[in-house]
Amino acid sequence: MSSTWAEDAHPAAVEISAPARVHVTLIEMNGSGERLDGSVGFALDEPRLRLRLVRADLLDCTGGTAAEHAALAAEVTRAAVALGVKDTVRVHLLSGIPAHQGFGSGTQLRLAVLEGLAHVNGRVLAHPELVALSGRGGTSGIGVHAFRHGGLLVDGGHLRRHKAAFAPSRFAEATATTGASLPPVLYAGHPPEHWGVVLAVPKGLSGLEGAAEREFMAANTPVPLPEVHEVSHTVLMGLLPALVEQDLPAFGSALTALQDVGWKRRHWDRPELRPWRRLVDILTAAGAVGGGLSSTGPLVYGLYDRTRHDDRALQERIATAAGRAGLPLESVRTTRFGTPATVETLGGTGVAR
Repeated sequence: MSSTWAEDAHPAAVEISAPARVHVTLIEMNGSGERLDGSVGFALDEPRLRLRLVRADLLDCTGGTAAEHAALAAEVTRAAVALGVKDTVRVHLLSGIPAHQGFGSGTQLRLAVLEGLAHVNGRVLAHPELVALSGRGGTSGIGVHAFRHGGLLVDGGHLRRHKAAFAPSRFAEATATTGASLPPVLYAGHPPEHWGVVLAVPKGLSGLEGAAEREFMAANTPVPLPEVHEVSHTVLMGLLPALVEQDLPAFGSALTALQDVGWKRRHWDRPELRPWRRLVDILTAAGAVGGGLSSTGPLVYGLYDRTRHDDRALQERIATAAGRAGLPLESVRTTRFGTPATVETLGGTGVAR
């Protein structure tokens, strides 16, 4: 499906909001069957990316830090080329998603800028077209589908004939053939309102990116098929039934079980992350029912019952216990499962994506 022209063509300004995400795990990292990749994850209510785009005579970025301005300008220029429009907009960063911490900030920024720039030029992009223009989704579909659906997501990966080898999404973009960029959604749903998410970011660590992430993936694939089977079984017969039955303890136990098998175990075996595996236990001792590592880290998350635990008290227990264990935290916060991205024409009707 291609883009269409908005009825209020060329609105002067739009605001776009997009959720951060937790990436639980990749599923099929063996590659002996017809499909590979596949992933599990969920959108977050906070942190959340919020941008305002206004038509202008030149490109100008405001709000946030100099590094965020540079990232915004680069994405606007890229989006303008992809869309075939001018990059003459003023972009104001109202709130951002921390970079290189496991929140999926790069994908959300790229999608949001593309969506916003399209709207101020009078275009409404269909989701498959938006993803294709972004070049994301070549490995995991969680980021691109969190933008569209929010909630908890499971995607079905890629057919092997569309993707030659295991690679992070930004590198898979260059090698994937047509049809490989948008993994099918197998499940998209919103957990109960009282299921909370606690997010703990270790101090002094960052996730893998660029060449380091590509080298790690090459060195740690293929994953033995029995482990792939165990991951698949945990997702299909543990995680998803617990969600449908609203069994939070069982859901948390399934998340924790996924830390010790398959793709996620390879990340916990990284020397810089190995000591932080105890942080999952600290979260559960403080009141969470289970959790794990998001993406390549360093973000560690847990699930908890919002009716049983005060948010501030839970954060304080976790920060105190982590400090006593010699695991200082950059931040700890509580949030909920997130809603999809939205676009609003300033002074007009909001357009939910």
